[in-house]
Formats: sequence, structure tokens, C-alpha cells
Amino acid sequence: MKVKRRWRAAPRPWLLLCPGEHGWRWRLQEPGEGRVEGQGRAPQIPGARVALVVPGEACSHFQLAAPPGLKREEWPLLLEDRLVQDLDAVDCACIGRTAGQLRLVVTARHRLDEWLAQCAAWGLQVERCWAEFQLPAAPRPGQGWHWQQGTQDLCARISQEGREQWLAWPQALGDVPWDDDGVLRFTGDWPPHWADLERLPSLRPLRRARRSLQSTPLQRRALIACAALAVVWGGLWLGQQWRQAEVFRQQVLAVTGAQASPRQAAQRLRTLQQDDDDAALRLRRLQVLQEQVNVWLLAHPHWRLRAVRFDGQCWSVQLEGEGAAPPWQDMAAAVGATVQVQSPAVVFDLGSRA
Repeated sequence: MKVKRRWRAAPRPWLLLCPGEHGWRWRLQEPGEGRVEGQGRAPQIPGARVALVVPGEACSHFQLAAPPGLKREEWPLLLEDRLVQDLDAVDCACIGRTAGQLRLVVTARHRLDEWLAQCAAWGLQVERCWAEFQLPAAPRPGQGWHWQQGTQDLCARISQEGREQWLAWPQALGDVPWDDDGVLRFTGDWPPHWADLERLPSLRPLRRARRSLQSTPLQRRALIACAALAVVWGGLWLGQQWRQAEVFRQQVLAVTGAQASPRQAAQRLRTLQQDDDDAALRLRRLQVLQEQVNVWLLAHPHWRLRAVRFDGQCWSVQLEGEGAAPPWQDMAAAVGATVQVQSPAVVFDLGSRA
């Protein structure tokens, strides 16, 4: 039995950028243990995806009860009585869900825009935005972590009941009011144990950077062949259209004759169409008149048809007999024609559609 294996491409590294009071710091986080990091402007690293890390003190975290089916644009409504800023001035993102509860992170929109603009000025296209509290591996219920940085401490824990707590504490305020029992302590600019960055939700939906496709020589030859076939097919199609247009032109020329311009040819075609319509109308009127005369003759056996003639517009009828003559005016009015009694004939002018 053969087992097919699907080989997945190794995930690309993340270039993490974090602003701070004393400038920016960055780190290249490899799938294993990343060790490349620095301060200031981050370098251009081919193949690396870029993520903006929002400092812990620039975020507000909330764990709130939420009704089922709550939409993204309705998340800020849960925070109306908890925020000082206007709801239009903040970005609200959901970074976790539990039964009937949402874990929301709120950041000032203008600050996030400024940081993203700085990254763009460096030529770095940001794909994700994360809060610093998202970077360390999530603690288990009843545990937590205490991250000591240069000028502040970040703390997080989860109670046995699943209630989460977060704290960003400036060291200038003294000791952290935080119980460190069962808490993992670590120091540095970056955490030693990382969450799965591929699964972290972003604080703001961002357009993913497009990757340029690299083709092999065989693929390039196939593309060239497809392009050549497309050009050949396009030439054949244009030739067929030109021949068809020539056939149409000859057909129009046979009907209208030689004309000085396409406009005159179109006018001639309209005139011919008008003539055909008028002729068809006269034939319909003639048919109705013939039926009326036949009905009248059947009702008056002392009369008979002597002669008829139709020249394309006028219908001439001659009857002979005794008694009252047929109601010629009524017959003509029924079909919209005019009639003249010219003894011994009666002439119906069937006219035109106009």
C-alpha cells in the first residue's frame, strides 16, 4: 500500500517591529529559535513577513460577556461605558473566545496609523498587528507569567475558572501589585517561550503582501507557447471577422446600389424597408376588402363580379347586377382606405402606412 505524503513548505520567518518610548526594537523570529534582533530601523530581510507589535501599555484588554452572533462592527458597543475615547477613535479586535465571552483588545486608532505609516516609510509592508500580551505562550488555568522589560512589567494570568487578567505596570511606580505564586517570571525585550504566531489573530485586518511567483524554464516556455497560440487564434478570428464584414458589405451593396457614404446607404436601407412595410400593409388591406366583397356577393346572388385589377396601390372592382349597390364607403372605412366610384368601376386607394 502506497502512502502519499504532502510536503508543506516551511513557514517563513516573521520580522517583528515594536515601537517604544526609547525607539523601535525588532526581532527576526525564525520557525525555531530566532536570535537576530536589534534596535532602531529594521533591515530589509527577503522572504520575511512583517508584523507590528503594539506595546503592552498602548492596549486595553477586556473579557466581556457577549450574546451569540455578535458581529465585528458591534464589538465596540460592549465597551461604551468602559472607554474614555470615542468609539470612532479606537480599533477594537477580538483575540479570543470562550463560552459566551469575548476577549477584546482596544488600541488608539491614530497611534496605530502612525506606526503603520512609519513601517511603510521604511518600505516594510505589515501583514499582521499583534499586542505584546499575545506573544508569550498562553498560560494554563491557574497559572500566569510576569514579563520584566526595561521600564515596565507585563503580567498575565488565568484563574481556575477561566477568568483572564492583564496588567501593564511602569517600573517608576514601584513594586508590581501582582501575586507571583505559580507565575513564570522572565526578563528581556522578547519572551523566551512563544505563542504560535501563525495562529495569532491580528488587531487590524491588513492586506497580505503578494508573493512574486518564480517560474521554471519549462513553465516559461509553456507560457510563451500559450501566448503564441493566443496570438494565432486572435489573428484567425480577426480574419474571419473581416471576411464576414466584406460579405455583409456586398449584400448591402446589392440591395442599395452604390452610395457615396455609409450614411446614405443606411438611409437607402431605411427607405427600402419603409417601402416593404407599406406594400405589406396594402396587401393586408386588399385581403380584407376581397373578403368583404365575397361575403356581400354571397348574400346578393343577383350580383356578380365582372373584373378586378390591382396595380400595387389601387384596387379596381367592377360588379354588375340589379338592386342596391354594395356599401363601398363602409368597406373602405373598415380597412382605412379611400374609395371612388368611377362607373362602371369602383377604385379603392389602399394608400401607405403613413
